[in-house]
Amino acid sequence: MQVVSTMGTGTLGREIDLEALVDELEDQLDNVDANFQSSSMVTIRLKENGPAYTVYRTGSFQIRGAESEDSLQSALDEFREHLADIGVESPDLQFELSTLVCMEDLGQELDLETLAVALGLDHIEYEPEQFPGLVFRPEGHQITMLLFASGKVIIGGAEKRGQAQAGVEYLKEELSELNLPGS
Repeated sequence: MQVVSTMGTGTLGREIDLEALVDELEDQLDNVDANFQSSSMVTIRLKENGPAYTVYRTGSFQIRGAESEDSLQSALDEFREHLADIGVESPDLQFELSTLVCMEDLGQELDLETLAVALGLDHIEYEPEQFPGLVFRPEGHQITMLLFASGKVIIGGAEKRGQAQAGVEYLKEELSELNLPGS
């Protein structure tokens, strides 16, 4: 299983003047891309194709788009360094990984129409004219899976890699018990 994206949430423990923050970062760095969603929220990229930092006036923030847990930590460290460089103290900073997005290849094609019925209509959403995948929320697991006919699976909502892996193992067991043609 491959982690393809992570998101973490935190707080700086203080309010932030967002316009001043963006101005200072733009003075310090060459490639700052800032997008104000409102007067109380801005999304910033410190480098092209890098993680996105959504910062709220209240001091809470999110980091999205880091490709692994390690790169999420590196993105947090980089954010803290830039804040310190522009004089924004954050001694009460708190941060935690909040969700992982993973990908698994089952190595076999899936018959999504048959699978939709077999997995139980209360655990799936499948509207092929709207979306080419089957949305599966396995009972007892706090994750959501997107299953595609190619056998690729996207797992979202996991807070830890083990939760995603347990969901994939559950899916594999279900597929093996169902013994469906094409799955």
